[in-house]
Amino acid sequence: MVAGAAFPTGDCWLARARVPEPLLDAMAREAFAPAAPGLRTVCLRLRGGRIDALAPAVADDGLPVVDLADGIVSSGWVDLHTHLDKSHTATRIGGHHHTLREAVAASGEDRARWTAGDIRRRMEFSLRTAHAHGTRAMRTHIDWVSAATPPAWAVGQALRGAWSDRMELQLASLSPLALFADTGAGAAVAAVVAEQGGVLGASVHPMPGQRGLLERVFDLAVAHRLDLDFHADEHLHNDIEGLRGIARLTARHGWQGRVTVGHACALSVAPADEGHAVLRALAEAGVGLIGLPLANLQLQDGGEGRTPRLRGIAPLREARALGVAVSLASDNVQDAFVPFADFDLLQVLALGALAAHLDDPLAHWIHSTTTTPAAAMGLAWDGRLRAGAPADLVLLAGRNSAEACGRPQRRVLHRGRLLDAGLPDFRSLDAPGPTN
Repeated sequence: MVAGAAFPTGDCWLARARVPEPLLDAMAREAFAPAAPGLRTVCLRLRGGRIDALAPAVADDGLPVVDLADGIVSSGWVDLHTHLDKSHTATRIGGHHHTLREAVAASGEDRARWTAGDIRRRMEFSLRTAHAHGTRAMRTHIDWVSAATPPAWAVGQALRGAWSDRMELQLASLSPLALFADTGAGAAVAAVVAEQGGVLGASVHPMPGQRGLLERVFDLAVAHRLDLDFHADEHLHNDIEGLRGIARLTARHGWQGRVTVGHACALSVAPADEGHAVLRALAEAGVGLIGLPLANLQLQDGGEGRTPRLRGIAPLREARALGVAVSLASDNVQDAFVPFADFDLLQVLALGALAAHLDDPLAHWIHSTTTTPAAAMGLAWDGRLRAGAPADLVLLAGRNSAEACGRPQRRVLHRGRLLDAGLPDFRSLDAPGPTN
């Protein structure tokens, strides 16, 4: 941040902050002067771990003042689609996987080596990393491939409680759609997920009987009052029936605002009129779309000894223009699916902006990592900066998208206090047993 700027240990003012307009209530925006397109100059008073006031100028009330020198201020990030159970297995798995099929197979082989201690060590390392980068809430998918509850689910539930004062953690089951052909297995999964406050999920790809299996998933969700989160049409075939079916069933069951779909790579190759029709159906049904640029760039159109041509990024700009709630999320981190990444949503936003031409992302797409996923998760705080909101903030050194994304320096506030926990050392993963 600003050279030599010290941060007080108590209540204070943040002066000369640039706040993206999507993070201000519509009626309040006009009270603040434009700083740049999509950004307003705001001063924030922090008291008792909350935003006490927003003002055009600092009041003379004796509180210390931190001059942010036109740096951008965001609410804490919300990561709507992650895989904490798989994270940080890339080194021990070895190799590079350039197709989804390869990555699924390699990860499945590694799953047989997971122990509760291994899973907890990797998941907690990932939570520490995300927290240090400024993330305040996450939804993680947990592989669930049979009727039996996987060990990672119990570990995730324990961490959910242990981290409740720092991170709001949601768990979503991730089962192959074919699992629901076994009515007993599907019912068992849904019952545990409902009992433990989770989200029901499935991976949806073209397959015989897809329509009936999707209906079964929705029936279970409605019976147990569960939100739904799908990996949907993560392929490059001209087949978007999974997405079409999800939109149709969401509308039929009145499940608007309770369903999200991730990936949707097939929309990138579908005929324009068919793709737009599905996007309109998703918008009308209130189904959210999660863009996952890291995994899609790594795994779509891959092949031995060739450079991929089709990158599988869903049409995010068109989706938003048609009224779809669009989020961006980390997805996989240092595993068989994505060898790099670090649970840093600023990195995801920057890469997504390059991959999908999301111009000026800090000013115009910051909702995709803050308010939109907060709504999808049903968080108590929607992520907008207003009096009374938690002072869980990311203070960026950059004054615009070019600076903030190009050199992602930041300070993170948790309950109005500077987070002094740095990024964990990868060497802490080097414990006995099956880790990196």
